[in-house]
Amino acid sequence: MAGPSGSGYGSASGSGPTFGNFAGGGMETAARMRAAHGIMAAVAMVALFPTGAIFMRIFSGRLALWMHALTQVAGLGVFAGAVGLGLQLVSEVRENIGRDLLHESSTSYHSIIGLVVLGCLAVQPVLGLIHHEWFRRLHRRQIWSYLHLFNGRIPITLGMMNGGLGLWMAGASDRLKVAYVVTAAAMWTLWMMTALWAEWKRWRKDRSWSWSASRPEVNEGGVPF
Repeated sequence: MAGPSGSGYGSASGSGPTFGNFAGGGMETAARMRAAHGIMAAVAMVALFPTGAIFMRIFSGRLALWMHALTQVAGLGVFAGAVGLGLQLVSEVRENIGRDLLHESSTSYHSIIGLVVLGCLAVQPVLGLIHHEWFRRLHRRQIWSYLHLFNGRIPITLGMMNGGLGLWMAGASDRLKVAYVVTAAAMWTLWMMTALWAEWKRWRKDRSWSWSASRPEVNEGGVPF
């Protein structure tokens, strides 16, 4: 992702600001800030979060738990940084161009969706810890397990879609938008296929083992984000 003079990210074809009215070197700074915001959010949503979820399903035991947890915490940190840059960019646009992106109907949805996604994902570590503790005791899923599961899958899917909306707002080149959509769709499909495969394995085990205190613990250290 480059600035207005680069690969088309920030051209006038979208609904976002073109930074043409920034004073001094503010235009280049804002363009770099917007590019960093998009790159960081894409890395978190398309790479780190789905990969951490897949780790939980293809590995076992403590290795799966730690790889899942570390990847998801890293994703949360990167995404929080992306949101912070986005909010800073909104402030810069308001001061230099006089547009309030949080209150314009054509742009506010991107920021609002991003904040909602961050809020949901921020509680995921707590839900994951609660789920893990109860599963360790009872060897079966509880309400916390499903809260952790769906509070991860739904916001991450929404975040992936929001990335595409952000590229459209920024007037990114068609090549960049297609590349993002294809990569995100492929990663989402791999993530969901891995989850379905794991659920099928779990269903087969449920048919073979009774729900008793002596039932061996399956690989359920944590439900993926």
